Amino acid sequence: MTILAVRTSIVRLANRTLKTSYGDNVTERDHVFVAVDGDDGLTGFGEGSPLPHFSGERASEMAPVIDSVLAPAVVGADPLDLEWIDRAMARAITRHHAAKAAVLNAVHDLAARRARVPAGALIGGVVQDAVPLAGAVGIEDDETIMQKVAGLREAGIGTVKVKIGADLDRDIRIVRALRAEFPKLEIRADANSNMRFADAVRFLRAIEDCRLQYLEQPLPGHDYEGLAALRGRGTPIAADESLFGVADALRLAGRVDVLVIKLIKLGGLLPARKAVSIAEAAGMTCTAVSPYESALGVAANLHLAASSSAFSAAAELGTSAVATPFHGAEALTVSNGYMSVPRTPGWGVDLPDTLFAGGEVGSSWQAQLT
Repeated sequence: MTILAVRTSIVRLANRTLKTSYGDNVTERDHVFVAVDGDDGLTGFGEGSPLPHFSGERASEMAPVIDSVLAPAVVGADPLDLEWIDRAMARAITRHHAAKAAVLNAVHDLAARRARVPAGALIGGVVQDAVPLAGAVGIEDDETIMQKVAGLREAGIGTVKVKIGADLDRDIRIVRALRAEFPKLEIRADANSNMRFADAVRFLRAIEDCRLQYLEQPLPGHDYEGLAALRGRGTPIAADESLFGVADALRLAGRVDVLVIKLIKLGGLLPARKAVSIAEAAGMTCTAVSPYESALGVAANLHLAASSSAFSAAAELGTSAVATPFHGAEALTVSNGYMSVPRTPGWGVDLPDTLFAGGEVGSSWQAQLT
């Protein structure tokens, strides 16, 4: 089988993000969906849900890059040659990880559909049939945070990330309040690289008895040595903005305790699994994070999170207030705080036939043919 065509569609979805140290939340975001057609009539699908302030890509730029650069690099290839396709895109253009992830994941879906196996089977299958979920709350007033966390707990969520990094005193206060109110809750805090080293040290000292699961990216992404110097202070350290490729995973080995895995940063399921293998060898924990994608993008992350015992921390996969509804795409199954891994061919999520046909579809989103 060979790849005949690569098609793109930009979709604006109702997508409420979290307020973080980067700035206020937004209520709508543009996503890029990719269809890769095989010569046997099958089609695979992928999603790129960019965070411009984070990954440096926007949907309006991703689609032309896919159409004019990445598609010509992969048309004619055998979709089972995922490694060759990944390298072909790397030769065609540097960076553009979210765009590459959308294409490579669509090829991955096509290859799995052709083989009639779940997509995760092409990276070794699963070690767990369902993945525990974590929720997240943004930088908000104390009462709102407490109410939202209580709602997550009632929904069976046992792990919650709280965004910090804008006000150190507030950060310390809210973590301590959460621990006092929810003694059995797993709490992780994410500063989004907005702390100075001295403030990070102060924070770690102040919450040392709060049993944080980990502190995520307290320092700028390039400060590998600063992150390493924060280890051993009672709270594990996680890297997110420091991880934008497999080589970064190798640099972080021995410097942090946790790798935050996002497919839009790593270029798709295949290279992400390589980063996870480095974590396995180094004894690091991994967390799969896909909070703003539709069921299609979440499913790709779900297959990854189920593939390795390194994912011992709950995954942030479109849960709670940041879930992204997409009418016409199947919902994934969630029960008691766990998301089940689809066992049907490919990602286990189909898209509406009209997605790549242009025009208005449903009531909450529009598809634009590029």
